Amino acid sequence: MAASPAEVDKPVAVILGREISRAALLPSDSERQAKRAALSPEDYARWESLSEVQKLQGLLLRPLLRAYAQRKGLVPSKQDLEALGPSLSMSAQDRFAKVKVERELLRVELQRVDLPPEKRKALQSSLESVEKAIQKQSEETVHEKDAVSTVAHGVVLSWMVQRALHREFGGDIIFQQAGPEAVGAYPGFLEQRQKAGDFKLLDEDLGRRFWERVRDAPGYRVEQDALETPWWLKTPNR
Repeated sequence: MAASPAEVDKPVAVILGREISRAALLPSDSERQAKRAALSPEDYARWESLSEVQKLQGLLLRPLLRAYAQRKGLVPSKQDLEALGPSLSMSAQDRFAKVKVERELLRVELQRVDLPPEKRKALQSSLESVEKAIQKQSEETVHEKDAVSTVAHGVVLSWMVQRALHREFGGDIIFQQAGPEAVGAYPGFLEQRQKAGDFKLLDEDLGRRFWERVRDAPGYRVEQDALETPWWLKTPNR
């Protein structure tokens, strides 16, 4: 489905008043070269078509879902943000704890009276490096908390949007690493927003492929109540 140079800058969609050109849907040159080398011509054509549709779907859904959240007045609660925060910052906390353990081990080793001078010097150098690392991590704590707060807000809001979509439009829910996704709600949601004039698909072939993908979304289906409880509050047996 490769586009000619003359078609690259031609708009293929309009989303909330903003034109999307075909160029915005194209993979990078390096990615295309790698795929050409690895795939047969038929498989490459399928990959290129799918890549174009997936990019269009992302460019459509992101602003439309933000607008949906605003219309519905969806705002993460302090309780949900506080519940999610520890799980997001756990890896950083683990790294910090590991460095502190390393510091204590070095301190204990340096208390030995039988250490050769060279070994003592090397251990002292390592201890100084660890102390600097701990100091740096301590100074970054405030900034990290801000970053975690921003990520937490996005994660909670995403769950709220997906739950609201499923409650309103129904359909299948699939498993995603970032949390369950109400893909079965997208056809009804997008049809509604298209009728409302929020977006237009200007290329007939691309529009056909887009709607085929939306209406037959791949993915592992999960339970219909998968979005009722935030994934970060679920226990493994739920």
